[in-house]
Amino acid sequence: MSTLAQMIGSAFPGGPDCLCSPDEVAVSRLARRRKLWELPHAYHCALIGTCLPVAEMRRLAPHSGYDVSNMTDYSLHTVVVGYCENRCALTEAIQRFLDKRHARAVARFAPAAAVSSVAAAWREALRAGEDVPGALWAAWTHPATDDELGREIHGDIHMLSHQIGAAVRADLRQLDHRKRDTERLQQQQLAALRSGIDETRRKHEAEIATLRRELAVAGQRAALDAGHEQQLAQAERERKNHAALQQRAAMLATRAEALEDWNAANAKRAAQYEIQLQDARRELAAAEEALAMALGVGPGDGTACARDCPPGAALEGRCVLCVGGRSGLVDGYRKLVEIRGGRFLHHDGGQEQSLQRIDAVLATADAVVCQAGCISHAAYWKLKDACKKLGKPCVFVQSPGVGSFARSLSALANAAPTDQVIRIPA
Repeated sequence: MSTLAQMIGSAFPGGPDCLCSPDEVAVSRLARRRKLWELPHAYHCALIGTCLPVAEMRRLAPHSGYDVSNMTDYSLHTVVVGYCENRCALTEAIQRFLDKRHARAVARFAPAAAVSSVAAAWREALRAGEDVPGALWAAWTHPATDDELGREIHGDIHMLSHQIGAAVRADLRQLDHRKRDTERLQQQQLAALRSGIDETRRKHEAEIATLRRELAVAGQRAALDAGHEQQLAQAERERKNHAALQQRAAMLATRAEALEDWNAANAKRAAQYEIQLQDARRELAAAEEALAMALGVGPGDGTACARDCPPGAALEGRCVLCVGGRSGLVDGYRKLVEIRGGRFLHHDGGQEQSLQRIDAVLATADAVVCQAGCISHAAYWKLKDACKKLGKPCVFVQSPGVGSFARSLSALANAAPTDQVIRIPA
């Protein structure tokens, strides 16, 4: 290759026919930027949530082989974050997209040669509040960023999300206060205006009546003196003013009627909501009564559930491991398993108990119920991989309620021997 060709190749990383922007050239010259899958897994949740729009995540997710058409945004986020720990087609596609989307920010951080320079650039971007997602991607993937700075940036992003949420809630409260103040002020102004119009009308009617009496007496005279003529002209001017005030009063009355109709409609909607609330309370009471009967604590001798449970719900002595869930409902989970003839084990999914104990507990269990909405990403994938290796059936449920747990047990009891992963909708 000639010297000229080498110079052209070094200026354009994609070759002499590739016309790259200055920002993309600067990005290509960074030799050791870290990749998405090389970052600590603890950063992936905040990184994907901040830097990757949901619409773009749905476009890229099929690289993982998942059908995302019926996934909620949260479920899709969970799947994508789980994949970020390893290099695959999906993470490579995300890496390319983020590099292109945030090329300016990466180029802006490129001159930083020390961790202190990267920290200064990050703090300046955070202070200015401009392109925080781009600054986050550029800082975390910068080769000079160490663990201490990475944790500091993670803390900044965590607190920024809290501050944004608090600001939104404060704005909503302030908007609600202003709305009520405006409605109250409008009512006060309308009442004052009505009172002033009524008082003016009474005054004008009295003056007109007086003038008419005077005119009746003056009609017997041959000519009206100048004073009466002036009074008549004044009365005519006041009559016109009164007509204008009457027209304005009619407009205000129409507006008041519209406000009254609006208030009546609101009252009607409030009554409908009250009826719906009462219906919901009755349905809740019925559901609680049914749940109490299912747990064997309803009226009678306490054997209602054992008598009424469908034949397929029997666990026949199998040991069921529950991972996650609400701590206050663990006794309810246990009783549902024991009523169906099974044995119960529980692990909180890494909240207080060590994740390393899951393997030992799982080894003694016959089946697993995973409360997916109550455990961390790491616990979710660790449990899923362990069940797959051991060939044990696992039910994944989003809602931690007792009713959802009961449906999970029924699904386990009725599952075919080849069923390994069972999902219960929320």
